[in-house]
Amino acid sequence: MICRPRLMKEQHDLQKLNDPTMIIQVNETDLLNWSVYLFGPEDTPFENGIFKIKVSIPQNYPISAPTLHFQTRIFHPNVHMDTGEVCLEVLSQKWEPRWTIESIIRAVRLMLQEPNPDSPLNCDAANLLRANDLIGYKSIAQYYTKKYAIDKHEYMNKVNAKDKKTQ
Repeated sequence: MICRPRLMKEQHDLQKLNDPTMIIQVNETDLLNWSVYLFGPEDTPFENGIFKIKVSIPQNYPISAPTLHFQTRIFHPNVHMDTGEVCLEVLSQKWEPRWTIESIIRAVRLMLQEPNPDSPLNCDAANLLRANDLIGYKSIAQYYTKKYAIDKHEYMNKVNAKDKKTQ
């Protein structure tokens, strides 16, 4: 696998970074499939959730872009409601080999903060934003976050309790 050294470096860099907004899981025997647990950005309808995203990396990465699918259901104009497919220009028309898995995850996080209703995979969410119905959009997005995402506060309480036990 040509991309193995690059993926090993990216994995190492991400672990060293220790970013509290994402948790990356890589199966050492299958470097082409990563799981990302992305914390919803503050001041968004997603802020109380943690979302699982599957990152599928092609054999010829970084020449070709990875694909991302939300495994956690989410109400967002740029995420397909049923498949979890992500619509992001950097994963299609604007892909360049200089992009890394970290930069793509950061782009997804930014997408959660700044949805693009002009490039929708979820027309219902996009139509609410185009109609400037922010209350409707936010309330449905918060409902989906509460119903399907991992609760950030419960998760943090478990982590803190585990840390106390190990001290």
